[in-house]
Amino acid sequence: MTYKLNVKGVYDRATRSASVGGIMKKNGRWVRGLGGCIGLADPVTAELWAIYYGLKMAWERNKTNLVLFSECREAITIIRNDDHSYPMAMLVDMIRMLVGENWTSVDIQHTHADANGGANAVAAYYLGHEGGIREMDEPPEAISHLI
Repeated sequence: MTYKLNVKGVYDRATRSASVGGIMKKNGRWVRGLGGCIGLADPVTAELWAIYYGLKMAWERNKTNLVLFSECREAITIIRNDDHSYPMAMLVDMIRMLVGENWTSVDIQHTHADANGGANAVAAYYLGHEGGIREMDEPPEAISHLI
């Protein structure tokens, strides 16, 4: 069975802080989520952190048949290219290490913003909260109507 995981990194230009969100589903139903404020980051780095935490959550929960969706083409391109000059090359290497694990199948694909509303809502919800990534069995009540 294939799990689908939508992730999103959100960036607040005024504070230059960022948060991440992710929603894992199977057959269109919520399985697990993640969200949290990651502090200072630019938009692409926020998306890379969302991808990392999403992959980590799936791997640790043994959800090894996964399609991960991100709306940030630049982040996907950075992961696929071997450019060690990128300022967050260590984060990209951590993502590549996770992808290199013994998954049944793992694929990172682009999605459009209109198909990523739930992950965006989770990430936006955690913007400005205290730091730390939280995993969720259920969506936060404040955004459950969007998911």
